[in-house]
Amino acid sequence: MTSFRRAVLSTSVGLLLACSGTTSPVAGTLKVNLTDPNNGQDGAVLLALSAPVPPVSVSAGAGLTLWGGPVATANARLVLTGNVTSGTILTLQVDDINKFRQYIVTLQQVAQTSGYQLEASLAGYSVTVTK
Repeated sequence: MTSFRRAVLSTSVGLLLACSGTTSPVAGTLKVNLTDPNNGQDGAVLLALSAPVPPVSVSAGAGLTLWGGPVATANARLVLTGNVTSGTILTLQVDDINKFRQYIVTLQQVAQTSGYQLEASLAGYSVTVTK
């Protein structure tokens, strides 16, 4: 094999390996963030979690209490109570933060602080999962 062919072959193999798109799992924390149009007037939220695998652990945000943990399945329902405001309401310890788009959290219900009356509409509320 000539040195030119050897160089082309080495470069081709190097490019294939670099572009393979595989990454090793990176354990870490995902944040579940809430946008709450009634900031400070809500006292509970019901969330549905769908994940590729159960999180290693789940923790409530500051000032909130988590009901429904620990999460042992890839699909779970969780309730957070307390002074619910916009911001990080939940953290998930996961085996691979590169799969954060596969962790889906859906807001199911919201209850007001006073009397825990359910909100008639979830318009204006949103939940996102970020690294």
